[in-house]
Amino acid sequence: MEEMILGRVKIYPSGGEVAAVDASVADRRSTAASVSEPLHDYLDSMGWEKSLADATSIFIEARKTPPNARMKKLVRHARNRGLRVVLMPILLLENPGESEWRGKISPREPDKWWQDYENFILFYAKIAEKTKAEVFVVGSELVSLTGEVKRWRRLIGKVRNVYSGRLSYSANWDHYFNITWWDDLDIVGMTSYYDLVGENKPTLDVLLKAWRPIKEEILAWQRKFNRPILFTEVGWPNQEGCAKYPWNYYHNPDKPDPATQAKCFEAFFRTWENEKVLAGVLVWEWRNHEGMKGGPADTSYFPEGKPAMQAIRKYFTSPGAPEAAAAAPAGGEQPPKPGGTWKRNSKKNLSPLQPSQSFRSAIG
Repeated sequence: MEEMILGRVKIYPSGGEVAAVDASVADRRSTAASVSEPLHDYLDSMGWEKSLADATSIFIEARKTPPNARMKKLVRHARNRGLRVVLMPILLLENPGESEWRGKISPREPDKWWQDYENFILFYAKIAEKTKAEVFVVGSELVSLTGEVKRWRRLIGKVRNVYSGRLSYSANWDHYFNITWWDDLDIVGMTSYYDLVGENKPTLDVLLKAWRPIKEEILAWQRKFNRPILFTEVGWPNQEGCAKYPWNYYHNPDKPDPATQAKCFEAFFRTWENEKVLAGVLVWEWRNHEGMKGGPADTSYFPEGKPAMQAIRKYFTSPGAPEAAAAAPAGGEQPPKPGGTWKRNSKKNLSPLQPSQSFRSAIG
């Protein structure tokens, strides 16, 4: 049986991430005591914009990004420990202005920026291939740039020529439906940072009711592309207001609210369990570094030591739950070996999704 995707381990330039992976394995083995190996994890690397959102260049900041050799070592270490890896390079702004983030990038010199981005993504795609990472994500929440259809299709084709695994993109929760090039990818990735309460109190019934129309809308849209869905970020900071502002971990950093964080996870899992088109869930986020302790007073997303962990444990270890959808490559066939040619397939050639069998499953 395939196993769950659970969590996210950041890679830091200063070290300590191997211990974090080992601790993560131990955490998950206690979480999934009734589940056979392998477990899954999610590793990301950080790329850095030179300056503001209108910057032209991208560079890999050596002080904040691990060197090539150690990244390869870490991915191999994770795989040797029984984890499967989704590698997702992320752009961050080095000196963001007020309200600026990667979703607002608007380069002054688009051709130069896209050449830098292509080099950035291909650099990590080659690492993903060499280390046999199961999934590679070609971008994350680049909202202002998703309309560059030809550039994205060209980039995805180039990635196919150096990487033979599954490809995805992590779309912002309110923007996945604006992307027209999902048919070039194998998996639809999206975050889950919806306002679930409006002006209401965050009771479980309110949260469940809020998810119903959201789920209906996502599933209706998904049928157009016939791709399994991977929730790339499912999490709520342990703070008052997390059900309304799940993306804003600065909203109430001194006001923990572990009960509401747990209810948010419970509502999500109740809504999406047994859903056949669901390829997996990545909990945002797991242990970042060796010294991160968690607990009810910790207001980060990290669920360990909080009631939220009980909800996660319950749904990832529930016996008899159906498995999640296998992710068929675009066109229903295996991607070509690196160096081969790849052509975009029309939707009429897509293989149907496989039957679903739960949160405990992952991408096949």
